[in-house]
Amino acid sequence: MFKIEYSLREQTGSIETEGGETLFDELSNQGIIWPHGCLAGACGACRTTIVEGMENLSPPSAIEADTIARIKEGLSEEKRLVPLRMACRAKVRGNVKIAPFNLK
Repeated sequence: MFKIEYSLREQTGSIETEGGETLFDELSNQGIIWPHGCLAGACGACRTTIVEGMENLSPPSAIEADTIARIKEGLSEEKRLVPLRMACRAKVRGNVKIAPFNLK
């Protein structure tokens, strides 16, 4: 079993999972509504900061990598260094700690 720890608005918590599903699906299956849009990795609405455990997620697909690059284009250098993934595309393969990515 793996643990996903999350912070969402003023709510924090964790869920246990066997992994293999996307972050979004793992959270949704436990009743946690994560920000989302297209659920295909292209819109960027489910952009997620990986606080810990980036190595425990599947590698980004080409679509996800393009979306991440597009999101980071206009950001400060400090924000561009924040580990970012799309919750609808990143599959869980171990423990992770996440929060929505703030553009400001």
